[in-house]
Formats: sequence, C-alpha cells, structure tokens
Amino acid sequence: MDEPLKHVAELVVRLAIILVAAKVGAEIAGRFLKVPPVLGELGAGIAIGPFALGGLHAGSIGPIFEIPHDSTIPVVPELFFLAQAAAVVLLFQAGLETNRRRFFKYVGPATAVAVGGVALPFAAGVAVTLAFGFGGTESVQALNPALFVGAAMTATSVGITARVLADMRQLDTPEGVTILGAAVVDDVLGILILAVVIGIEETGAISAASIGMIALKAVGFWLGLTVVGIVASRLISSGVGQFKSAGAALALGLALAFAAAGLAESFGLAMIIGAYSIGLALSETDLKHRIEEPMLMVSQFLVPIFFVVVGMQVDVPAILRGALLFGLVVSALAVVTKVIGAGGPALLVGFNARGSLRISIGMIPRGEVALIIGGIGLAAGVINSEIFGVVILMTIVSTVLAPLLLVPSFRGGASGLRRPPAPEAPQVEGTATPGQR
Repeated sequence: MDEPLKHVAELVVRLAIILVAAKVGAEIAGRFLKVPPVLGELGAGIAIGPFALGGLHAGSIGPIFEIPHDSTIPVVPELFFLAQAAAVVLLFQAGLETNRRRFFKYVGPATAVAVGGVALPFAAGVAVTLAFGFGGTESVQALNPALFVGAAMTATSVGITARVLADMRQLDTPEGVTILGAAVVDDVLGILILAVVIGIEETGAISAASIGMIALKAVGFWLGLTVVGIVASRLISSGVGQFKSAGAALALGLALAFAAAGLAESFGLAMIIGAYSIGLALSETDLKHRIEEPMLMVSQFLVPIFFVVVGMQVDVPAILRGALLFGLVVSALAVVTKVIGAGGPALLVGFNARGSLRISIGMIPRGEVALIIGGIGLAAGVINSEIFGVVILMTIVSTVLAPLLLVPSFRGGASGLRRPPAPEAPQVEGTATPGQR
C-alpha cells in the first residue's frame, strides 16, 4: 500500500504547486501587467513546467514535474486528466451563460466565420510548409507534413476565448455567441481535416465515402446532442429539482456535462464540444439558476489548473533550437489568416468593422487544440520534432496575442452589428426593459 499512497502524495504536492503558481501568475498579470489573468496562468505553467524550473534537479531531489516515458504529452496522465476535466467545466459553464435563442440566431453567421477561419489558415499552412522545404509534392506521403501543419493552423481554442469573454461579461453579446458557435463548427471541420491527414498517412489514400462518414458522424452527433438536450432540458431540470440534498443539483449538472463530453469524444469530437452543447441546452432552465453560483466557485478552483497545465506542455528550448524562422512565419500567418479568414465573412453577414475585428481576434488562439493535433502527428510519425516545435511556437504566439488584443477591442461597448439595434418597446409601469434586468 505504500507505493500507491506515495504516488498520491506526490500528485497532491504537484497540485498544490500548480494552484499557487496559477494564482501568483494571475495576480502579477492582472495587478501589475494589466493583462488578462489567463496569460499569467499560462506563463506560470511555462515557468514551472518540465522544460523549465519543474525539470531541474536539486541535489538528491529529482524533478518535480518529470516528463513521462513513452508519452507524447510531457505531463503525467493524472494532471492531464485534471486539466481536461477543468476544460469541460469551463465550456459547460460557457454554455450555461450563453443566450440560447441568440446563439441560434447567429449560428448561420458563425458557420460562415468558421468556414473562412478554417480554409485560409489551412491553405497558408500547406503553402508555407512547402516553401520552407518541410514537405514535398512528389507523393501524397511527402505532402502529408504540410497538410498536418495546415490542420494545426485551422484549430481554435474556444477555452481561452471563453475565459476572456466571461471575465469581461461579453459571452452573451452577438460577437460572443458568434465566436463560440464558430468555434464549435471550426472543431467539426478540423476533425474532418485531421481524419483525412491521418488516413492518408496510414493507407496512402482516403476515399470520399470515408470522409463523408466521418462528417456525418461528427455533425450528426453534435446536432443530435443539442436537439435532444434542448427538448429534454425542462424534464432534466425538473428531475434534478426532485433531489433536495445539498449540492445535488451541481453534482448532477456536472455529471451531465462529463457524460456529454465523453460521448463527444467517442464520436470523434473534442470533449469540450459535448460539454458546451449540454450547457447550451440547459441555459434557459431553472437548473441553470440553481447551479450558476456554485459553478463559479468550482471553476475558480479547476479552470486555472487547465491553463497552467497547457503552459507546462510548452518546450521553449526545443523551439529555440529548432526551425525558429519557419516557426515565426507560421505564427504570423496563423494570426493574419484567422483575422482575414474569420473577419471577412463576419463583415459579409452583418457585422461592422468593430464587430468583425472582435470575432476574428476571438478565433485566433490555438491553445490545447493545436497541441493535441501536434501530439497526434508526432506520435503517428507524420511530423518530426522540429515541426512539432513550430506548432508549439504558433500555439504560444496565438494564445498570448488573443487576450491582449481581445480586451481592448471590446472597450467602449458599442454594438458590433452593422444595423443598429431595434428601438426599445415602450416601458409599462411595473416592468423593466431587458437592459434593466
């Protein structure tokens, strides 16, 4: 029994270090640097990670955060699990806080934004990889590294943007719901591209039928979960309301989020999509109001762990000794192509320049999604360590830039819609306008 308890003791000490680092980083970022706290949490993760302070030996004491053997993820599975659970909580909370009717009102514009935000970065990723000689056109296999870089560039980490929007209380704005909706569609499209690239590596070719089956499976699950969740939302809320024990509503709500996340993963989608969809389904029920406040306390504990663990996976030395110029060019293109690719369609579907800029900036961060894609490519042998370092550098640049640019873009609070909002209805005595509630 000693060995399991010793392992648990090591894990809880690591968790304590992560929590302290997260709060110190957030405090420095918010109070002194005047930037979003999430950047401080990411920076703290980089500092204490296995590639920095966490990997140092102090006398007879080994590294605090040792890189596991035979793993593409440089953190122990238990911490990675905790971080992914935190991401599920973050997106479940984001779904609860989204105005469902407004979400569906903007799902059309969100789809246009997602398509533009995937197509242009993918094309740019393929082109720049070929230009730098990290891929070729003489065969499908030679082209695959370029396709993989393109796939990584299509990713959007909705977790980072959702955190910043929530901190600014902008999740429920037209721009906020469009960004979240676009990120969902973006994930579905990214899964299709990734499946095609992996299929090419494994078989040397992939059929239109297999692509269609992947698309049907992913889109069908997402729509099915959302529709079923909405239809059953009031029944779910009523059923949970029958439990009177303390904390029952919160526990059962989180159980639904984790179940939906697990189902999403089994259908080839990211877990956070399942969590967001079930949160969106419950966003207009009594259950939402019952768990809103306790969910905030849970997220304040768990969510910083997610961002610190993401930061811990960044191998800065590998980036510096690898293809630095290639990485910088890819990082610049990752930002520019998302701004143009997502911002252009936003302009066409009714947003003004301010609103389009907000949406395009919200789509910039790659975060853990690009890291996961890079890890899959490295494990499958599609890309080498140099290209993986480039993916990491692109992730850092896009993840750091997005919050820095997103916060000032929302200052002033002016509407991002080209058409002015409809005039308010005359107020009847004893009632309140929506803005006064």
